[in-house]
Amino acid sequence: MTAATGDPRRAHDVADFVALLRQLKERSGYTYRQLEERATRRGEVLARSTIADTLRRQALPRPETLVAFLHACAPEEEVQAWLQVRDRLAGRAAPTRPRATTATSPAPGEVSHTGTGDAPFGQAIVPRQLPARPAIFAGRADELAHLDAAAERDAPGQTVVISAIGGIGGIGKTSLALRWAHMRLDRFPDGQLYADLRGFGPDPAPLPPDVPLRNFLEALGVPPASMPRDLDAQAALFRSVIAGRRMLIMLDNARDASQVVPLLPGSPTCTVLVTSRHRLRGLAVTHGARLLALDRLSAAEALELLAGRLGRHRVADQQRALDALIEDCGGLPLALAIVAARAVAHPDHRLDALAAELRDATARLDALSAGDATTDLRAVFSWSLRALQSSAKMVFDLLGMAPCVDLGLAAVASLTATPVGRCRELLRQLEDTSLVRQPVPGRYRMHDLVHLYSAQQAHSRSRRKSMDAALRRLADFYLHTAYAADRLLDPRRPPVALEAPEAGCAAYPLGDAAQAMVWFDLEHAQLIEMQQFAMRQRWYPKVWQFARTLVTFHARRRRSRDQLTVWHAGLAAALDSKDVAAQALAHRYLGQAYTAEGHDDDAFDHLRQALRCARQGGDTGEEARTHYALAVGWERHGDLHQALPHARQALTLFQSLANPVEEARALNAIGWLEAKLHRYDEAETNCQNALGLFRRHGHPDGEADTLHSLGLIAHQNGKHAQAMTYYQQALGMYREVGNTRGEAESLDSLGQVYAALGHYADACHAWQQSLDLLRAQRRVKEALFVQERMTALPQS
Repeated sequence: MTAATGDPRRAHDVADFVALLRQLKERSGYTYRQLEERATRRGEVLARSTIADTLRRQALPRPETLVAFLHACAPEEEVQAWLQVRDRLAGRAAPTRPRATTATSPAPGEVSHTGTGDAPFGQAIVPRQLPARPAIFAGRADELAHLDAAAERDAPGQTVVISAIGGIGGIGKTSLALRWAHMRLDRFPDGQLYADLRGFGPDPAPLPPDVPLRNFLEALGVPPASMPRDLDAQAALFRSVIAGRRMLIMLDNARDASQVVPLLPGSPTCTVLVTSRHRLRGLAVTHGARLLALDRLSAAEALELLAGRLGRHRVADQQRALDALIEDCGGLPLALAIVAARAVAHPDHRLDALAAELRDATARLDALSAGDATTDLRAVFSWSLRALQSSAKMVFDLLGMAPCVDLGLAAVASLTATPVGRCRELLRQLEDTSLVRQPVPGRYRMHDLVHLYSAQQAHSRSRRKSMDAALRRLADFYLHTAYAADRLLDPRRPPVALEAPEAGCAAYPLGDAAQAMVWFDLEHAQLIEMQQFAMRQRWYPKVWQFARTLVTFHARRRRSRDQLTVWHAGLAAALDSKDVAAQALAHRYLGQAYTAEGHDDDAFDHLRQALRCARQGGDTGEEARTHYALAVGWERHGDLHQALPHARQALTLFQSLANPVEEARALNAIGWLEAKLHRYDEAETNCQNALGLFRRHGHPDGEADTLHSLGLIAHQNGKHAQAMTYYQQALGMYREVGNTRGEAESLDSLGQVYAALGHYADACHAWQQSLDLLRAQRRVKEALFVQERMTALPQS
């Protein structure tokens, strides 16, 4: 025993013994974290919380904890002397204990019983190693119920293995596991074992499985002298010791299945909770693990978490700031906890300032840090990247640069210029480390904060030229696929000359119009985001071309507000690039969209400008289409006499261009207007001529529109049976092409025929279907008219 340290033999009681341990720590100059790290480098387990608890509560440490503490804090100390004094104070004589590093193994097949009393080792020891239950917890009712159900339905003869692994760092995997474990402690009367496997964290390498395994065995009463050296032998001994016990083993923060498998019990009486950012698919296959993916908290759950930490009185009058904080934290529990901690540190401050700080995306991740690695989102996210190959890191960086957080496989393949098969493999790496999610097959989504982190990482690591090429590939993927989809929906529409796509870009192959509608429904939000991105990049032709590819889809879905959004951007791009033809197009489509929205002044203003631009550019076709739009605008405005001349002018111009489909469209418009003016014979002649042209040239939307016009003519002529036939034919065609705008109008018209015939139940049924579609399309005024007709029906 050196003079520089205290002699443990001078300790008369536990207080003296712990005081000498405190002196050793103070002389060493090491922090709790540094002592833990020094022990880990020796392959020993020494949790900083255990050291603090021992020195604060004046409790005798366990032998293995004492040995690890002495090795980390004062390697010159005589460990055996400390162990002997510790055993004397514990009230029992201890056998001579060799150092943990020189422990010997029992002979093969030999079982040592050097434990407490005469019982086999471990049988009288009930470990309680679970960390404290989470101080802040909200929501997760479904996930807790899932864990309950998994534990209860486990078949006899199997080991329950539950992995809560589906979330990114900070999503609350450990909190959920601990919450459930503490709620269900009564299920595990023989104890609970816990190990942080450090699979993702500040340590460069995960904890080798033999370290927690030795810790578990010692906690169960296996003396170091009886510990096998071989990992397989240790695992076998562990399974033997806990056989038949009702225990919980929580394996926290695993890197992969190889860390977990040696720590699994063989007894069906045990339950195992594993948390990991990595999707342990192999563990599910080989050991029946039940995989539970965690997603962000809902807005209500996030509010509950913040209110629980800040107090209801503080959040009562700050709802707007709370909503902003919740949105910018993206429902991530760690981010919310950091925000709560910062707010608690300044109880007199209102939350508006903190919300404003987070609102700035460039500074948001700086704000989401509480001062150390485990509470710094950048650090937490960075630990997931260590497990990735360099090619997967490249995909991660490019996903961060993309303006969309939700992308399909084909889009990512074009973004990264990789074949689809290889791209799927790289995305699986990101999914396995929870950096992306696959909410539906073939679509990949980043959490908003991960996307922000990825973008910042990409800017710091990548060259601008390669990033620009990748983003052009993504824009070209969406533009060329959307253009091909629009051509499938309306092949007669005038073509647009697109630039060749960037090398490495491959448009998504679409087989028919039905697939095109499905693709537009799926990718509509991304198309609008890409158009806005193209505008920010000043890729002006792409901006109005994106708008042009969406016209047919918007018409069929009656998305006039989205039409306004994309064509306002298209007009701005056309003006900035001084493209008169594109200006004419943009003004016309804006006029049509404003007509659909009932904003007549704006509609006529844009349509007049469209007519001026078309004439300035000498574009007869665009001039004709603008006259057609003016006819529709005046008809919606209620002035049929103003509308009819524009429809006839459109017909004359289309005939001069020998464009039969557009000619048919103008004939149908004239017939519709004449029917409204009660000129039924002329109306029917024009509509029948239009129907023949549409059928000869294969235009289902125009054919359905004309059938609807013929239904109106027959209905107003009192030919209800004929009207019903036309309307039903129109309805069938609208449904066939996915035109929900026309479907709603045909159902409304059918309801009126049924009502005229006294078939009130059929009328009500048709109107209810129309009402549902109109409400989905946000056509409020038309929905009110249908509702009034339903209300006016005679009551049966």
